[in-house]
Formats: sequence, C-alpha cells, structure tokens
Amino acid sequence: LVGLAEAYRTGLTDPVFDELTVGDVSPGGRFDPLGLAESGDLEELKIKELKHCRLSMFAWLGCMMQALATQEGPIANWQAHTADPVHANVLTNAASGFGF
Repeated sequence: LVGLAEAYRTGLTDPVFDELTVGDVSPGGRFDPLGLAESGDLEELKIKELKHCRLSMFAWLGCMMQALATQEGPIANWQAHTADPVHANVLTNAASGFGF
C-alpha cells in the first residue's frame, strides 16, 4: 500500500481519482485535528522531530549494545546496578569482556 501511494505521489502511475494531483503529499490535507501545526513554526517542529528520532535511535542502539555485552536485558542490568553500583557498572562489564 505504501509503495502504491509513493507511486501516485511521484507520478510513476496515474492517480485513480481526478481530484488527486501528482506530487500532492497529503491529498486530504494535513492530519491535524487539534490545530497544533498552526500554533508554531512547522519547519522548526520538523527539525525537532528529526532530532528526537535520532536520539531515540541512538538510545535503542545503546540498549542493544548493553544487552550484547552483559547477556541480560536492560531491566536486569538496572536492578543489578542499583543493588551494587560499585561492582555493576560500565567499567566492570568492559573489563570482563563480551562473554562470547
């Protein structure tokens, strides 16, 4: 479905409905039932969204690397660290290696 919508948008295929034009990203109008897009600068909000997405991807990568290094999940690692912060931290895990 997404591929077909992109094909309509880019003009690879002719639109099915007469009211659609090639290059129209949101033919029904932008979905904003609360009117939040008009309260601020939309370009600034797009940049903020990109920054937050990149930060969340980096955080997810950190969770995956932590699970790889300790062979446990993030909640188990957090519980071990709060129980003994001196012996369960990034330095002690780095010294023990990845455990493969």
